Amino acid sequence: MAAAVTLGLALTVPGLVRAAENTPRIAREGVARARVQMRVYDAGMMPAAIQTVALRAAAGVLAAAGIDVLWLPCGSGAAGTHPAACDTPLGPSELSVRFVRLAGTPSARGQLQLGYSLLDTTRGEGTLATMYIDRVEWLAAQARADAAMLLGFAVAHEIGHLLLGTNAHAAHGLMRAVWSRAQLQHGDAGDWRFSRDEAWKMRASVEQRNGLRSSQRDATGCPAPGGDDPGASTDCGATAVASLRAVAPGSDR
Repeated sequence: MAAAVTLGLALTVPGLVRAAENTPRIAREGVARARVQMRVYDAGMMPAAIQTVALRAAAGVLAAAGIDVLWLPCGSGAAGTHPAACDTPLGPSELSVRFVRLAGTPSARGQLQLGYSLLDTTRGEGTLATMYIDRVEWLAAQARADAAMLLGFAVAHEIGHLLLGTNAHAAHGLMRAVWSRAQLQHGDAGDWRFSRDEAWKMRASVEQRNGLRSSQRDATGCPAPGGDDPGASTDCGATAVASLRAVAPGSDR
């Protein structure tokens, strides 16, 4: 996603916070609630308290779309805590997000890219999202918005790209391409949530990644014994999807 940073700024209200509080839950028949695990690689890019608020905001937006997120801290600061889980290949419903900083000062004109998602457009899926912390902080300061909340919504946006499997953007809502200062400043909850169709497609994507039908899950989320789904995975525990090493920056647009 990008943010419009044209000049001209009025006094603001905590619109991002109010939007998060007013985000409704989305439900649609056919696909049950989904669960994904997100590895978080930050290498000390931000204070732990800011990251906590941001991830809670992202989780709230995704929960409203019927997707529950389990965050797994990785990176240099957490290597001793989760060495095995963070160094193994990603599981079928596991994604990753990394927080980085770029050199230089953002421009006050044009559009500012806040992050991007690495997608395999042939398969229609992705596993890695990258967020530019310095750009999010700069934009939040310019718009007098809550930086942690803005970062959380940006993370949710990129997770949307990963699960939807496309670089395309919507005309409205969280998946729109450009986030203007005016939108950051008011409290329209519709600007910061997934559409019903997007939410359904994202949950279906998780089901497809797992190779399961929701009616054939056991208590662990693996295929139930005796299921008749020919596409169901015989190894629910692990699959080699992607590596986080040596990934070059790119665009989600």
